[in-house]
Amino acid sequence: MVNSRRHKRLVSRIKFLEENLLPDVKISGNYTKKESDLIRSYVLLSHAEIESYFEDVALEKAKKALQKWKTNRTKSNCLLAIMSFCTNEVGWDKTKKEKKEKFDYRVIRVVRYYTEKLNNNHGIKADNLKSILLPIGVEESQIDDTWLNTMESFGAQRGLIAHSTISVQQQIDLVTNKNNINNNILPTIKQLDLLIKGIK
Repeated sequence: MVNSRRHKRLVSRIKFLEENLLPDVKISGNYTKKESDLIRSYVLLSHAEIESYFEDVALEKAKKALQKWKTNRTKSNCLLAIMSFCTNEVGWDKTKKEKKEKFDYRVIRVVRYYTEKLNNNHGIKADNLKSILLPIGVEESQIDDTWLNTMESFGAQRGLIAHSTISVQQQIDLVTNKNNINNNILPTIKQLDLLIKGIK
């Protein structure tokens, strides 16, 4: 099975950021202020691209599952997972009784609730990723714990860069960050992409 087009776009975009933002590696690790800002920009934009990727593939999966249900009542593991994870989170109290009792209404409402959650997602830390992936049918046991820890650290680093002044930030290392994204983060995303693509 080949990876999705959305995954290919992610890889291509991060490659573009590397080639167009990152300065030449300095063995000393002493980068100018401008170079350090470019490295920070690479981290921030890579984070944003990865976050967008997960939101996009999950949204596409959920929409397709709902469309198949609405068209010909096709059941799917994706739809079952969304119903399992999100039904209790939906506020049903103000819904009229006749609507609440209709199965189609409940399915559509729960999927819409999940897509709204995706639109309001902010981050790719472990909890963010689980709330995106588990409701579309990815099992928690299929998500590598080491990778989740890496994403937790990556998300924390992004937050530090984005929400604190340069005067309190430490020197950022180009090689460490580039290797982290390419060797620790992207390979597992590639595997997850195939997993998500295979969910029926």
